[in-house]
Amino acid sequence: MKSGLVYLRTQRMTYMRVTGPYETSIPEAWSRMLEWVDRHGLSSPVGRGYGLARDNPAIVSPDRCRYDACIQVSPLFEDRAARELGLVTLPAGPYTRLRHAGGYEPIRSLIGTLYGSFQAPEGLWLDDRRPVVTIYLDDPRRMDPVDLRADVCVPVSAARLSRDPEQAAA
Repeated sequence: MKSGLVYLRTQRMTYMRVTGPYETSIPEAWSRMLEWVDRHGLSSPVGRGYGLARDNPAIVSPDRCRYDACIQVSPLFEDRAARELGLVTLPAGPYTRLRHAGGYEPIRSLIGTLYGSFQAPEGLWLDDRRPVVTIYLDDPRRMDPVDLRADVCVPVSAARLSRDPEQAAA
């Protein structure tokens, strides 16, 4: 995996949320999202997909972890997407990027363990106020799994921040 520091800008997307352990919620969310895309005639390439892993399974029970499968939609479909799915804004900020090449299946378990095993570059800390973002660069319906690429982006901050008051005091 290649890595580096990137800054993600805000962008509006439509999303499908599934709650549960990331190993099962990630494929379920994407299955539902792609089904919606196909049902509404968006079968042409939709561009990049974004996965938002919103909760740290070490703090939040895995069965309550939230995962959002997101895509950008054209203005023509935004109203329909807002009514049937929902709209979300990607949180901007600095992220450490890990490039994954190959099938997307290993990302499922990586996301679940990343919160506990992530080593931020010196001077940076995991910012768990923002989700871990996976940017799916290729459409798995149109490419061979060995050619797929994704960027797993872990939110970082120069200050130690946390949603958990006990963890923030550490």
